[in-house]
Amino acid sequence: MLLGFLDGTGRAYDLTFGTLKRRLRDAEGQWELDPGESLSAGVSVEAALFLTTPRPHLLLRPTSGTAHASDRRLVFLAARDVDRTPEEPTRFNVGIHAPPTAVEHLFQERGGCEVVEVPRNEIRNTVEARGEMTLEVEARWMGGGNAPAQFSLVLRPLAPARRVLEPLHL
Repeated sequence: MLLGFLDGTGRAYDLTFGTLKRRLRDAEGQWELDPGESLSAGVSVEAALFLTTPRPHLLLRPTSGTAHASDRRLVFLAARDVDRTPEEPTRFNVGIHAPPTAVEHLFQERGGCEVVEVPRNEIRNTVEARGEMTLEVEARWMGGGNAPAQFSLVLRPLAPARRVLEPLHL
């Protein structure tokens, strides 16, 4: 699973603003796809991500954006106009240890946004409730060491969430 940022040129960064030397989009803005893969058109949803622990930790605050899916992965991109303040420079609920100028550069000058990418093989279950869809995810991440961590990715409203998840055949 990728939790991080995407700049205006399609380059991915992790939560520390370190470059992953990976692109999700090419220079023309087209998705970087595996052979035979195609991503669905974007569907407007709100997403929130929790690290599932005895006391769940909110990692991505409820954020509007666009979700895309293929038979291999789900990608959520935060809307560029969501609230980002000096006190909370990102929609991720984590401490930012990058200089404020770097954060400002990513979001304002580079057209960046938060991104969550979940490969199909990391999705363990889906649960529908109260007008939303929750994906139960098991994945390694930078804050969890070698053991996989458990996450809950909540997408709402329910009808658009169902629509975006169709290509995954969950």
